[in-house]
Amino acid sequence: MAQMFREEESYPDNGQRANFVFMGYPYRPPLPKDDYGTVVKQLQEELPVRFWYFLDEVSTAEMMRKVWRAILRSDLSVFDVSGGNANVSFELGLAVAKDRRCITMLKNGEPNPLGSADLGYAERMEYTSAVSLREKLREFVLAKNSGLRKLDAISYEITADDGSTNRDEVLKGLTSLVGKIFNGKSIAMSGAKTIMGSQSLAVAALQALRSADIVKIEGSKRGSKYVFTDKWVYHDHEVSGDV
Repeated sequence: MAQMFREEESYPDNGQRANFVFMGYPYRPPLPKDDYGTVVKQLQEELPVRFWYFLDEVSTAEMMRKVWRAILRSDLSVFDVSGGNANVSFELGLAVAKDRRCITMLKNGEPNPLGSADLGYAERMEYTSAVSLREKLREFVLAKNSGLRKLDAISYEITADDGSTNRDEVLKGLTSLVGKIFNGKSIAMSGAKTIMGSQSLAVAALQALRSADIVKIEGSKRGSKYVFTDKWVYHDHEVSGDV
């Protein structure tokens, strides 16, 4: 297993991705798996962030190899420690060893294997239902995900340069624009103009996204489109067959 860990670390495809979140929770979680799936689906529809759990992919790749690849690619790692599942604890240790930002989740009333330990690397959120899980997870991702924080910073830059726009509206437009690429794999200038509301804002947004190494241009000038760089992933990103 140690050899497998070293092998996977050497593959360029396993580099950290700005909008990739690893989720670790037990095979029999404290909420029904369908509830977790619904939460993930709703968040991915709202935010251009890929939430990954190993059962997302059915493949011949061994489970530990998939999990390790996903941790390597993650910007954030989220672990449901409710009940003290050994696999989740092991995955948490792997993520901490790779200096990934981590948070632990605990369903109210479930045993907490970490007790009252002060784990500075792992903030903890508590939830009671699928609704509160979604709210808490959304709040954490908005605050901690480097990709979404970058969009927030870019919105300030564009607002300062333009002077006549509302920052919240600019951020909403940026998130929608990046979300369009996240789900559709690309966007043309015309599509960006529709989302941002004007040609000047679309140009400013795409230039800022290029400068931040979030998007790049693909294709000829007339038919060019904007796609993600290798530092971002699309909504259907899988870890099993890329390397």
